[in-house]
Amino acid sequence: MSAEAGRGFQLYRRGELQYLQAPLLERSGLAVHAFSTRRGGCSEGVLATLNTAFHTGDEYERVWENRRRFLEPWGFRPEDVVAAIQVHGVGIREAGAADRGRGAAPRSFLGEGDALITAVPGLPLTGYAADCLLLFLLAPDVPAVALAHAGWRGTRQNMAGRVVAALQQRYGAEPAAMLAVISPGICGRCYTVDGSVAGQFIEAGWEGRPYLWQAAGDAFHLDLAAINEAQLRRAGIREENLAPGGRWCTSCRPDLFYSYRREKGKTGRMMGFIALREVAAGEVSVS
Repeated sequence: MSAEAGRGFQLYRRGELQYLQAPLLERSGLAVHAFSTRRGGCSEGVLATLNTAFHTGDEYERVWENRRRFLEPWGFRPEDVVAAIQVHGVGIREAGAADRGRGAAPRSFLGEGDALITAVPGLPLTGYAADCLLLFLLAPDVPAVALAHAGWRGTRQNMAGRVVAALQQRYGAEPAAMLAVISPGICGRCYTVDGSVAGQFIEAGWEGRPYLWQAAGDAFHLDLAAINEAQLRRAGIREENLAPGGRWCTSCRPDLFYSYRREKGKTGRMMGFIALREVAAGEVSVS
């Protein structure tokens, strides 16, 4: 395993529950995070088994129970989470202490937005995906955290760079000190787009491997992880503080992940969350 891969997401198991965490973030001691798989839940059929999204047509009680099972090992409850309505844009919302639970149930979301930031300890920011990427960021000098959703539209509009800038502008965080990890997502070999989408990336300067290359006919392979990795570097994230994606492909691994593209839209969603650790009573933070 390369040094880069060793910083990125690794697969773990607790009973039937399987999930991923990144040693790069865990070693900081400042944040708790995880990315779910499809293993260890109670949903059935094409949503089997750990579907975490309400908008998939799943039964409410099953989604709630799946969220409970996934969050419980880290001391969180389904009613604790914060989520926005992901619209494949680049809107960024700040979550405060009063926003706990906004997004825990349908029609309670923190408005529209594809990225969340917070400096509130113990507040779990969540995102949902089934091929798109989730970007996990920690600004240890504040401290603050962010979770961003990046599909092809968000990637084209530089969601990665925008969320780094938001942490810097809102909290005074230094990009060179930030830690960033890219979640599992569909790989460039599996993900093809048509010429109109490819043209937008070519115009933005992403032509050629490893970002975009010709497939058959009017189709092009698009590697979202490679582009987001480059965008994070351009935003000031240092090489040793970046855990790139690409190792875990949601389309290649039907045993572990839901894939919107592979299942033609009839599938569940994985959840990612990140929260600042709460300082225990009597514990002193040393900078």
